[in-house]
Amino acid sequence: MSATKPPKGRFGDAPAAGERRGAPLPLVTQPMVPLEDHDRPEPTRVDNPLASLKPETASVLFGKATVSMVPQSKVTPAPAHYHPAVEPPKIAFTEHHLPDERPDSRLTLLIDPDSERAAAFRVLRHHLLEVGRPQVVVVSSPRPGDGKTTVALNLALALAECGRAKVLLCETHLRRPQLAAALKLVPPWCFAEQLAAHRHQPTLEWSLVRIPSLWLDVAAINPRVEKTQLLDGPAFAIAMERLRLGGYDHIVIDAPPVLGSADVNLMADAADAVVLVLRARVTTTRDMRKAIDQIGAAKVAGTVLVE
Repeated sequence: MSATKPPKGRFGDAPAAGERRGAPLPLVTQPMVPLEDHDRPEPTRVDNPLASLKPETASVLFGKATVSMVPQSKVTPAPAHYHPAVEPPKIAFTEHHLPDERPDSRLTLLIDPDSERAAAFRVLRHHLLEVGRPQVVVVSSPRPGDGKTTVALNLALALAECGRAKVLLCETHLRRPQLAAALKLVPPWCFAEQLAAHRHQPTLEWSLVRIPSLWLDVAAINPRVEKTQLLDGPAFAIAMERLRLGGYDHIVIDAPPVLGSADVNLMADAADAVVLVLRARVTTTRDMRKAIDQIGAAKVAGTVLVE
């Protein structure tokens, strides 16, 4: 597939304001050992569109199309959560334009969209769509500092690139929120506060940030708001039920790490798939196994190895 190369922007290969190009990230320097499944119990849920998937490591290399996720031959794309008779949620948008200063270095598809690193994110997008076009995707990692926010950001940008899909990027890492700083915005209503409010009033209007230049909607946590220590699982499930009806093709969740809390387990119950981010020469096979065992193998669509 070929495309006409757009003009260079102000930041080297970066596009000019309002332009978009893009692509993926990660690098693998040594192979990861695939998991052994013989001791793992069979998943009991049969309504999960990814139930037949087995966890495998996937590599996203700078510029090399080596991202792999386990394909599924027969997938029913409509999730079990979808209720067509329910009235869509009311959503108010606050338009946000990125400042003229250099973008955050984590926004690979914006800063250097023609790079090999960006191309890897597009490969990740392609392989994610191959495993059943999940609507709600949780991006997490076994431990903190593995690069999951970078992957969540660029996966959302790749999915939404050039308006190819309607994408919402949500943040649920309540203790260390990163999206507001990365996108240089202040959410008009903190997403954590909205979760609490909508648990008691599900039909309440949602407040999201729209970034036209990125074709992206964002539900971020305000870092200035007092930190909530625990994720409210029922509130998150209600939020996903409502936002699924908002016309979004994909909802990407920037989640906290798996190990050390049950937050991701609560999110996985309301999601279609989980993507695990592993850092080369840092994440151990043991941590990877423990994270997949904790989430449940049926929910893990694949892993992304980054450096």
